[in-house]
Amino acid sequence: MNKLSLLILCLFFYTAAIAQKRETKLLNEVSLSQLKQEPYATWYTKNHEDYQPNVQIVEALKKTNHTKYTMKIFFGSWCGDSKRELPKMTKVLEKLLFPQKNLSLIGVDDSTEVYKQSPQRQEAGMNIFRVPTFIVYENGKEVGRIVEYPTETMERDLLKIFAKKEYTANYFGYPQIIQWMKGGLLTDENISARGLAMQLKNRIVNESELNACGYVLMAQGNLKEAVAVLKINANLFPQSANCWDSLAEAYAKSGLKEKAIQAYEFVLELDPKNENAKVQLVKLKG
Repeated sequence: MNKLSLLILCLFFYTAAIAQKRETKLLNEVSLSQLKQEPYATWYTKNHEDYQPNVQIVEALKKTNHTKYTMKIFFGSWCGDSKRELPKMTKVLEKLLFPQKNLSLIGVDDSTEVYKQSPQRQEAGMNIFRVPTFIVYENGKEVGRIVEYPTETMERDLLKIFAKKEYTANYFGYPQIIQWMKGGLLTDENISARGLAMQLKNRIVNESELNACGYVLMAQGNLKEAVAVLKINANLFPQSANCWDSLAEAYAKSGLKEKAIQAYEFVLELDPKNENAKVQLVKLKG
């Protein structure tokens, strides 16, 4: 092997190694020290240093009995929102002198089959539909959560939770979905998706909210709930080919072949060039 070939080979393996490192997701329990290492430091350190919490709000936070709380942060090292908001929260907690032993960071996946899940399933039963999600606990009981991004600022939102003031996180429809799930409504064969959609009409901003929820439920294996949520979404956004495509996928995974075919055919009525719908119909009809 000549020197040029050897050099090219070395460069190939080096490039492959760097690419692999960049693609590695942080999953399960994660330490702050891991975030400070490359490739994660590229976004974590910069965003952490750039964020300057409001000094007055931090002083107000210090006057709360903040050491009695614990926090779990569910995030995705692949997620743009997590890259932006997680460093802000850790900066606020650092200024607050929040006990590090009271903080847990859990990395979740973005792969379709394990969407918003960690390999050890630390998020199980916690209704993590968006990341990052910051959950605050007192004596092991949840007292508040910040979902994906703050409603005001990270420190102001946290102050409301610590001071036990009224606080409502983003994605107003999720609490209602969770309540319906706990009551078994979403597994009832006779539910009116249109009726439930009307109840959520003024709480849902865009189709991605319930779409993400549906995919999380699918990945968890809660197919009846996933179908119900995606049916509600299709009623809220009846002209969205994406909503019907997601519902068709849920039908197919649930073994409801005819309903899946009907949904995919409707996708093509809305979007005749939708290649995924064409491919799935061939599979379903084959």
